[in-house]
Amino acid sequence: MLTSQEAGELLLSNVKEEDIQPNAVDLRIDKIFVMNNAVFSIDETTKAHRGSTEIQPDTAGYWNLSPGTYEIIMENQVKIPAGYAGWVITRSTLNRNGLWLSSGLYDSGYEGVMAGALHVEHGLARIQKGTRVGQFIMFEADNVGTYSGDYGTGSEHDKKYGEVDGD
Repeated sequence: MLTSQEAGELLLSNVKEEDIQPNAVDLRIDKIFVMNNAVFSIDETTKAHRGSTEIQPDTAGYWNLSPGTYEIIMENQVKIPAGYAGWVITRSTLNRNGLWLSSGLYDSGYEGVMAGALHVEHGLARIQKGTRVGQFIMFEADNVGTYSGDYGTGSEHDKKYGEVDGD
């Protein structure tokens, strides 16, 4: 686990020694949801999510993913302190094989699961649960407030994720 030097506060849970890289921390995949075909609608006051349905890995622990876009949940949870923000990027091995991750910015004050979209662009992809698929970068950032969005610990949206596995 990574902690803040000043306060000894947990910032990123479920980090194994081999996950710590020179400039980022590797993130391991815990759950995958296939996106539903419902209409997504958004304006400045409302959101109607497309929704997603969890899919289970096969008996060997692999998800077999056809080209498409999937919602993924990492084994990690994060707490972003004031004065920092974070970003998830794709590990290069996935990128070189036609897969990439996208996520929004993790704003100062966000606390909760780490989620994003996995885009499988070409051919079948087999990914085993617990595999490192992304990297988390945290950096200093000026902030004029803290996160107050729809996601994170205790939010109605994130209840569908249930408990996040990990050590």
